[in-house]
Amino acid sequence: MNQVNAYFVPITFISLTSFIIGSLFYDHYQRGYLFTSRLSNETIFIEQALKRIQRCNEEDYLRQRALLYTFQTWNHLAHSHHIRYWIAYKTLASYIQHNDLSPYDDDIDIFIIYQDIPRLINLINANYSSIYELKIHPQWFITKVFNRSYTPSEIINFTIQNTRFINHKNNVSINIWPIYKYYNKHILLFVEYHNFDSLILTPIEWIFPLEPCVFSGIRVWCPAQPKKLTASIYRQTSVYMSCINGSWIKSN
Repeated sequence: MNQVNAYFVPITFISLTSFIIGSLFYDHYQRGYLFTSRLSNETIFIEQALKRIQRCNEEDYLRQRALLYTFQTWNHLAHSHHIRYWIAYKTLASYIQHNDLSPYDDDIDIFIIYQDIPRLINLINANYSSIYELKIHPQWFITKVFNRSYTPSEIINFTIQNTRFINHKNNVSINIWPIYKYYNKHILLFVEYHNFDSLILTPIEWIFPLEPCVFSGIRVWCPAQPKKLTASIYRQTSVYMSCINGSWIKSN
């Protein structure tokens, strides 16, 4: 009996170990397959979206395409590193109007919670194409953004945004704006900067729970009440432009 156990225990251990390792390998490759499949489908949807988006001149298509693929790269980085974000400002306004990228924008705006900024720091050395760069303002922790300064030595030419995800090859970027938690009479509001001297208080129910939405073929996050949020930011200000003689002109 002891001799049987002497053979049975090692065989059982080896079989169990092999099963666990095999399961881990299967899970790893299954995840990789699903990610590749999702990426492939998303690429198809992006190309379909590019056919819908209006163009005013020959340069529009290249810029629009670069922006969407840069956003796709950012989206996958944020997802894999558990960074919460949602589309904002003119990007959100364009989503409300078209469900697509604005045809004349040369950047995309997103919000993240101020307290999540340290997670972005871990992304600086993440594995992504060398054409991209994540630039974090060295004074990101200064919440009063008008007290920040440009830092030419570090090639930081922005102050209000905390971060930019830049595509150097095509000269487009994702602007990453901070949003701050603020309590007023036990009601959680969010503070966002519209201009240097303009603050907006946003009720939490306008933002959370975040809703999945499809922006030009890319599955992203939107605030819970995007129309109210956009109206509170822009009020009567027009954010739309018209194509006139090959140029985008701001509409009245």
